[in-house]
Amino acid sequence: MWKSKGARNDRKPDDELVDVIFSWSFQDVMNQDHFTDKASTIPDRFSGLKSYLDSFRIPLLEEMRAEMSSNLDSLPNLSSPSAVPIRSLIPRCSKGAAKNYHVAVAGHRGARAPCIGDIVVLVEVMPRRAAELASNPGSYYCLAHVRDVSRNKLSFDIRAARRIEDASRCAFAVSLLSFIPYARIWRCLDHDAAVKRNPALVRVVAGDAPQSMSFPVSLSSARVETGGANVAARLSAFNLNDSQADAILSCVTATTRRDGASKFSLIWGPPGTGKTKTISVLLLLLLTSQTKCRVLTCAPTNTAISQVASRLLALRKQQYPAGDDGGCHGDLLLLGNRERMAVDGGLNEIFLDTRVKRLKRCFSPATGWRHCLGSLVAFLGDPVAVRSQYHEACWWKDGAKLPEAPFIRSRFYQIFQSLSNCFRIVMSQVPKAILLEKNYKNIVSVIKMLEDFRKLLDRKIAGNDVVVDVFMATSGKKRDGSVGVGNALVENLVQNKTTILGITRTLLRELKLPVTRSDFSIKKFCLRSASFVFCTVSGSAKLNAQKMDLLLIDEAGQLKECESLIPLQLSGLKHAVLIGDECQLPATVKSKVAETALLGRSLFDRLILLGYKKHLLNIQYRMHPSISIFPNLSFYDKQILDGANVTQDGHYRSYLHGEMFGPYSFINIDGREDPGRSKRNIAELTVILEILHALRKACRSSGQGVSVGVICPYAAQVEAIQQEIGDTKRMQPLTLRINSVDGFQGSEEDVIILSTVRSNNGGSIGFLSNVRRANVALTRARHCLWILGNAGTLRGSGSIWEALVRDAMDRGCFFNWEDGAGVSSPIPLSGAGLVGDGYGWNAAAFDSDFSVHPPAACCGYEADDICGAFTSKKKTFAVH
Repeated sequence: MWKSKGARNDRKPDDELVDVIFSWSFQDVMNQDHFTDKASTIPDRFSGLKSYLDSFRIPLLEEMRAEMSSNLDSLPNLSSPSAVPIRSLIPRCSKGAAKNYHVAVAGHRGARAPCIGDIVVLVEVMPRRAAELASNPGSYYCLAHVRDVSRNKLSFDIRAARRIEDASRCAFAVSLLSFIPYARIWRCLDHDAAVKRNPALVRVVAGDAPQSMSFPVSLSSARVETGGANVAARLSAFNLNDSQADAILSCVTATTRRDGASKFSLIWGPPGTGKTKTISVLLLLLLTSQTKCRVLTCAPTNTAISQVASRLLALRKQQYPAGDDGGCHGDLLLLGNRERMAVDGGLNEIFLDTRVKRLKRCFSPATGWRHCLGSLVAFLGDPVAVRSQYHEACWWKDGAKLPEAPFIRSRFYQIFQSLSNCFRIVMSQVPKAILLEKNYKNIVSVIKMLEDFRKLLDRKIAGNDVVVDVFMATSGKKRDGSVGVGNALVENLVQNKTTILGITRTLLRELKLPVTRSDFSIKKFCLRSASFVFCTVSGSAKLNAQKMDLLLIDEAGQLKECESLIPLQLSGLKHAVLIGDECQLPATVKSKVAETALLGRSLFDRLILLGYKKHLLNIQYRMHPSISIFPNLSFYDKQILDGANVTQDGHYRSYLHGEMFGPYSFINIDGREDPGRSKRNIAELTVILEILHALRKACRSSGQGVSVGVICPYAAQVEAIQQEIGDTKRMQPLTLRINSVDGFQGSEEDVIILSTVRSNNGGSIGFLSNVRRANVALTRARHCLWILGNAGTLRGSGSIWEALVRDAMDRGCFFNWEDGAGVSSPIPLSGAGLVGDGYGWNAAAFDSDFSVHPPAACCGYEADDICGAFTSKKKTFAVH
């Protein structure tokens, strides 16, 4: 349907999809029903590969349209970085480039070019609303695709949807769509290309290949040999619970089967059950196995994948200290965005860009490994070359005669240092399997022998005559012409020199490392050499030339199924391990049409539908039992047990005085939600500020820190709180984080303050009723979870929140804020629900001595201190 006919050879692979986007008019982009009649629900089962891939195409196009529509609907003002003022727009004159242009940015107000791949709209004036583009017949609107961006971010190349006759009408470029992630998915939906790749695992899901199940394996009933050691016995060293060990054992069993019967393994990881630890132990077992395989580990985000890689590095260092393979990172490689991954420390050792930078000097023809070995051979094996180097050094000193022995010692030390530094980097950044065991041992041996040789050349041991005789004598003759030195030290040095020469010449012959300064060639070498690669799911598209044996996807439940096809289409994959939790948030889908078509369903969910069994991690180590009881009952059918660490008295924390601020509480606030698409609740905001004020004072009094997360389901509430607080660093010693529910998935904090926001007479709570979203919000806290909300609204919603309020009442964890239970001076709500600017505190309210209180115009009172300090009091909560 979308295949282009008669395409020119100069067309890029993504041009087909760009053409589809370019075919949309402004009205098409803004039409929420544009694909309604075309989008069908993605079925549970398929007749083959083509029907499987085709089922995602229209829903994916609709999702792209919805994202563009959303960005058009909220066009930024001129101060936004996504609105780029255009200084000039010049046509490219290359053949076939009639719609290609070079755009220069007007470099004021910090303007920067959009990102490579972005779909942008070129407009003449910046409208306040998208409707103005449609209502004004003279409005200019032209879509374009960013093909390249200059290094200084002040110019970029575009391919426009049509020929631009009047460049002066293109005054602004506004980014509407991050195109590259969609393009990577789109490529995977090409049936002809998929047939050529022949991805075995995709065929299994599509029904084109026999389906094989992976069933739970018990430690008590299975023994698997991997690398000559019993896996069950090796697992005992990692302090795993039975569910974690069983999941790992089952995955190892499946990946080592020779009959190819097993294709997928599913690990079900509810919050706090140690899924990251389970993954890292599984990876370490595979990494240290004698049965080598190439493993690709993916996650939806840079942050998530860097966490997995960090845990593996830490575990490897713990189990195998440096000197026992712990110092060699060549088998591990991390790809991604350095800033988003916060790459430092150990991660820097395996980060691709860092590795390329380090190996560039080691592979360079002028400074690299071959140059270092060649210099050593010449210096040790060619006295004529040594004397020539000596005379050259004298020439550089204006003909002055230099002492020979000091020159020799200095030159030898320079060569030794260069070679030693080069090979230490090589041994830490290149896998042993690439170097080969024999070469690796020779490198270690020659560095050790050179160090010993250097010590023998020390001025205090070897005299100047001895040094000169060893390096400058030819055919065994001394400088005076006599034969044989008759000196034990000289003979020892000559013998050592001969041995070193032999090993060095062997390395020159047998080492098969690159000799290049090309970043591209070195990156290619690194990707080809590493056995364990870590990257985002979308970033795995960069590995399309690589062959992998095993795929591991963390947070698989957060991915659209079609996103998972990016790593699944890699050649050679025999097995995939998916770790996720279908009870937590799925992938974000903006389009209602695409959501109805089930575009957001994950591969994890599909495999469950196909009958694959999940390995449940059933012990949680995060939440105080008072916090975990409701999620366990409501979302996990009471299958999750509390770990010994959270049931001990030491896991109880008392941060503020009063029963209201125990481990778990619902705090009823009779406020009012603001109207609008994104809601906010000023009464709850005011209470949050008061609690944070008290927590910060308590932290300062006790000298202890605490991490606090404020979770709000609505962006407007998040923004309102952030505006009132300002820079969260000023809240220290509180470590404060404010975000949406979606933004907190995968995170945990000591204290979570959850603002439910909704407060109305009709029990309307909108998308707050989403059960998965509720699960995420309620499972982020370690020690205290304080839920703020209007009990009447939530009880009338007919949702999970009705059950939560009833549960809090039944357990004696329900409190009215107005009652001031355990609070020295509760906040009167006479001003709650005020709308407009100036309703809350200014960031200055959080000064060092807490002398500033909420303004009277907001709440009509002066705030007193809520609490004293932290307490070490132990308390046992009954869990019913």
